[in-house]
Amino acid sequence: MSMKEKTIIECIRAIDRCFCGLDGRQNKQPKTADWIVGDIEIKAGKELEQLSTMTGLNEMQTIILAALVRMSGHYGRMDDEDIAKVIGMDYLEFLCFYDDLEGLKKAGYVKISESTGICISSSAMNCIKHNKPIKPEPITGLDAKALLSRLKSKLDNLRAGDIENEEFMEYMEELLQNNKENSISVACRKYLKNANDLEKLLLYVMIDLFWFDGDDNISWDDLDDFFENNELPFVRNRYKNGALMLLRKNIIEPVADGGIFSRDAFHIKDEVKEEIFKDLGYTAEKKDAKNKISASAMLKASDIDAKELFFSKEQHKQIQTLEDLFEEKRLNNVMESLKKKGMRTGFTCIFYGAPGTGKTESVYQIARKSGRDIFRIDVSKIKSCWVGESEKNIHRVFEQYRECVKSGGKTPILLFNEADAIFGIRQSGAERAVDKMENSIQNIILQEMEELEGILIATTNLTDNFDKAFDRRFLYKLRFTKPDAKVKSKIWKSMIPELKPSQAKKLAAEFDFSGGQIENIARKKTVAALISGKEPTYAQLREMCQAESISGNSESKRKIGY
Repeated sequence: MSMKEKTIIECIRAIDRCFCGLDGRQNKQPKTADWIVGDIEIKAGKELEQLSTMTGLNEMQTIILAALVRMSGHYGRMDDEDIAKVIGMDYLEFLCFYDDLEGLKKAGYVKISESTGICISSSAMNCIKHNKPIKPEPITGLDAKALLSRLKSKLDNLRAGDIENEEFMEYMEELLQNNKENSISVACRKYLKNANDLEKLLLYVMIDLFWFDGDDNISWDDLDDFFENNELPFVRNRYKNGALMLLRKNIIEPVADGGIFSRDAFHIKDEVKEEIFKDLGYTAEKKDAKNKISASAMLKASDIDAKELFFSKEQHKQIQTLEDLFEEKRLNNVMESLKKKGMRTGFTCIFYGAPGTGKTESVYQIARKSGRDIFRIDVSKIKSCWVGESEKNIHRVFEQYRECVKSGGKTPILLFNEADAIFGIRQSGAERAVDKMENSIQNIILQEMEELEGILIATTNLTDNFDKAFDRRFLYKLRFTKPDAKVKSKIWKSMIPELKPSQAKKLAAEFDFSGGQIENIARKKTVAALISGKEPTYAQLREMCQAESISGNSESKRKIGY
């Protein structure tokens, strides 16, 4: 970037200084659009031109974007009248530029909804923060893999509330119409020809959950985040009455377990899946084990970002031991030696300690360094209210993990996060059905750990809730403690590099924070700087620290961690 160029935030700040209406800063009558644009061109013409070039927006869209970024720090819910007031324009005249606002939405900079009003999208704010314009994604020439990736991305936006259902459906319609040749598009246009939007959304979500999460046993709870208001109960009722088109036309079907069909679990029929995923080589007879781990989500080692972690000397030594052990050649040699001696070849580890001390992140970094994918088990999907289902689910997890290990490649890590939910204390003389179920689950896990051929890591904050029988099943037990002042000082400097060493030491000594809490402060500082245009002072940073704890700095309270 040349000396004359400015960052996106600097350009926005320059344009913002030209606005007439923010908080009544300049008590003037509303101006015409021509007057406002002309005034900005005189006072901040270079910044307006540069920002317009970087974002690919016209002048009015650039001005509206600048107003919205500035408003993000002052307003809760915003509407078009608020924007007009900030810019200093008459409201009726601003309505003439509603197409520009829609253009911002289509370009991905803005989200508009009845519930949240008008605001900068999270992806746009992230790009602005890093001085990167949003690059429009091509809408044509997509193969099946690329189209699936777009589907997942938009569903993530829908779940996060960045877009509305109507916008999602319009996007998918455009996507399918502009990429008619790949198997995803062909199958969707065939099977959804006369479907309403709710049924279309249902199938799109099921495609996403099957392909990316390996979930071929969909329940209504899996769909909550994607439907609005009372839409899901309506779809569910039509499913139970047999009126759902997807059901009537044999596109989806109830899941059969042991010959008995479940009323509340369903999936896409195998022959339909073969059509949908044809270009990706999928067949019902040859399922990719790595995409078929139920109750879990696969995290690729290559997708894990590197992150520097700080621990005490003893903790670092323990983690280094596992990193060395899980190196591919060494692990294979060790397992072969154990096998020759008639010993178990599986490796089971428990990471335990206070929240925010880096247990889960340590698993991620060990996986990244050893190049091992992670199968994260969703405990909520394992437990079922139906008698016997929970036990079947936990059996299925281990069976499919074995399939994955046997399929070749590097052995993945089976991760039970917050494992105390299913690794609890067994109840003696259990009579209630729920207690019997808990005992059955724990007995299954204990047996599977004995026979494991692979790597299992469990994390927990609550070791007191663990059954003693699990003690000997875990070969490696790593205790994560809160960092001491010296380590905390390093974490502060890592998270906020501009801190002086003396300031980092003071913060480390004054606040008994975990690494997760320090990261929270660093994030708050970044957001505050983005909104205000000024870096928070050290005094303001201390105020953020004081506000971090829910009820003071008492040791008895539960800390906020990650």
